[in-house]
Amino acid sequence: MLNSFKTPQRIALIGGASEIGNAVLRSLPQDGIEEVIRFDRQTSGFDAAIENARREVVSSMFTKDLDVAIIAIGALGNQESTTEEANLLRVIEVNYLATAHLLYLIASKMVTQGHGKILVISSFAQERPRIDNFAYGSTKAAIDFYARGLSHKLKNSGVEIKILRPGFVLTRMTQGMKPAPFSISAEQAGKIGAKLLQGRSTIAYAPTILRYVAIIFRNLPEIIFRRLG
Repeated sequence: MLNSFKTPQRIALIGGASEIGNAVLRSLPQDGIEEVIRFDRQTSGFDAAIENARREVVSSMFTKDLDVAIIAIGALGNQESTTEEANLLRVIEVNYLATAHLLYLIASKMVTQGHGKILVISSFAQERPRIDNFAYGSTKAAIDFYARGLSHKLKNSGVEIKILRPGFVLTRMTQGMKPAPFSISAEQAGKIGAKLLQGRSTIAYAPTILRYVAIIFRNLPEIIFRRLG
């Protein structure tokens, strides 16, 4: 349960090795936190691609009330290898199927307990398909769409779904890639994610200027957008 200061006491991070997810945790008020549960392949052996593993992890999270869940799993994939079926399926399986299933399972449990917040890490890449990341972007567009729809469905349930749309974040996942304009650190993205969890907004871009860049992206004529891409 939230304490008397309305700060979370129990938090789960799915994708415990995620630099953005951990940065969000560090940016939340620390005084009231009693327990943080992390799930990832390295420390707990959790494989998000396995359906039963997802069910077991969510069940273990709700032995007591859970205030906040951060879903920070993801696969960037190798865009140059999108013709390879295994690579493409992995990106779809982790970024959409596994994430949507986890979101559904966690939200259902939170509805039963009557409260809770879920942070889903989407991406600026979901705004419009680009030749260098369309496979990844398509999965982020799908989970973004699902999260928004579920958020509307759960209105007045006591459960809130928050969507963070980071741009290019300087992490291990993007190491070796050419940084895009408005690149930020995981710590900067984490601060925006924490503010989103504590505020009333449903969606936030990281950095916030991408909110306005997104409007331009969506409205550029296709012929101009392709030239830029």
